[in-house]
Amino acid sequence: MSTENTIFLARQPIVDAQAELVGFELLFRGSADARTADVTDNVFATSTVVANVFTEFGLAQVIGSVDGFLNVDAEFLFSDLVESLPASQIVLELLETTFIDERVLERVREMRAMGYRVAIDDFVGNFDQFDLLLPFVDMVKIDFEAIDPLLVPMIVSMLGKHDVRLLAEKIETPAQFTQARNLGIGLFQGFHFAHPEILSARRDKPAKFALLRLLALALDESETTDIEEELKHHPALSVNLLRLVNSAAFGSRREITSLRHALVLLGRRQLRIWLQLLLYTADRGKGSMNNPLLQLAATRGKLLEQLAMRQPGSGAAMKDMGFMTGMLSLMDALLGMPLAEVLAEINVPKLVEAALLRREGELGLLLVLVEQLEQDDLSAVAKSLARTAAEVGPRELMPMQLAAYRWANELAAGT
Repeated sequence: MSTENTIFLARQPIVDAQAELVGFELLFRGSADARTADVTDNVFATSTVVANVFTEFGLAQVIGSVDGFLNVDAEFLFSDLVESLPASQIVLELLETTFIDERVLERVREMRAMGYRVAIDDFVGNFDQFDLLLPFVDMVKIDFEAIDPLLVPMIVSMLGKHDVRLLAEKIETPAQFTQARNLGIGLFQGFHFAHPEILSARRDKPAKFALLRLLALALDESETTDIEEELKHHPALSVNLLRLVNSAAFGSRREITSLRHALVLLGRRQLRIWLQLLLYTADRGKGSMNNPLLQLAATRGKLLEQLAMRQPGSGAAMKDMGFMTGMLSLMDALLGMPLAEVLAEINVPKLVEAALLRREGELGLLLVLVEQLEQDDLSAVAKSLARTAAEVGPRELMPMQLAAYRWANELAAGT
C-alpha cells in the first residue's frame, strides 16, 4: 500500500509532577519516510494537517480540553495559518533550528499579545543562541537526552533568572524523572510516560461519578447495551467486571466474548450489588481519565475496534474483541500486575489472549500497528498495513485516529 501524500498523526502526553495529563505534543509526518524529516518537511506536514484536519474536524478531536504543543519554525510562525489555532489551547514550540533576529522577536511578541504561549524546543543549554529570545517566551523544553545529567542543575539554575516555565522532555527513565522533579521542573514529556512501567505501582480506582452513572442504569432496568456502552468508558471498571464474573463465587469458568456477555452472565442483581460495594471504596480524588495511560488504553480500544471491523467478514464478535484487546493492552501497568495474571482472572477469548501476550493473530498484528502509530514509527506502520487482512489504507488511519482521540477526550471531560 502506498503511503505517498498521506499525513500521519501521533501525539505524546505531557504530564505534571503527579503524572496527571496536561497536554499533548502533536507530531505530524507527511510520509512513512518522514520519521527524521528536515524542517521543510515538518513545516509542510504541520501546515497540511492544520489546514485539512484542524479546520475541518476541530482541534478538540485531537487534544480534547488539554493543551496542544505544536512545532513551528519562522516560516510557519509568520503564516496566517497559525492564527487560525485557538490561542487558549496552543503552545507554539520554536524549533531549535530557528534563527533568532529582531523580526522573529517582534513576531513572538505579537503572538503572545494575541494570547498564544511560546516555548523554546530542544533546549540544551545553548544560551548564546536563545539569549535574546528568553525574556519573551513562556516555556523552555529542556532536552534531557542530549544533556549530561551533571550539567542539568546548572542549566536549570541559569534558566531560573528568566520568568519561564520549565518542561523536561525526552524523559526515558525513572532516574531522569526523579532528577527533573527534584530540580523543581513542573512539566514532563517522554516515553517514560507512555510506557507501561510508568504507573506500575498505581491501581486506579473508578471515579464515584462513573459508578453512580452505572448504578443508575442498573437500577433503572436500562438495556444491557446501554450499560455496556457506559462500561466501555471506564477500562479499569471493565476489567474488574470480567474478573468478578470469572471468580470462584460464580462457579465454573467460561470464555467471555464481550462486556455484554459478562453483564448477562453476572445478572442485574449481582451487578447492582457489585456497583454499590465499589462506591464505598472508590477514590474521592480526580477522575481516573487524568491518568495518561488510562486514556491511552481507552484510545487503543476504540481504534482497535474500528480496525477490527475492517476485517473481511467481521461481525459484532470481532468488533468486541478488538475493543477488548486495546483496552486490556495496558492493564498490567494500570492494575500493577503482570498481564498474564490479569488474563488468568478474566478468561478472555484465545484470539485476544494470543494478541495480548504474544502479538499473534490478526488482532495481534492490529495491536502492533496501533503501538507503532503511537511510537511514530511510520516505516513499521506501512509494513504492518501491508501485512494485515483488514481492509484499511494509510489514508483512512487519520480519520480513525481522530475518532478514537475524540472518544477518549470526551471520556476525560466526563469523568
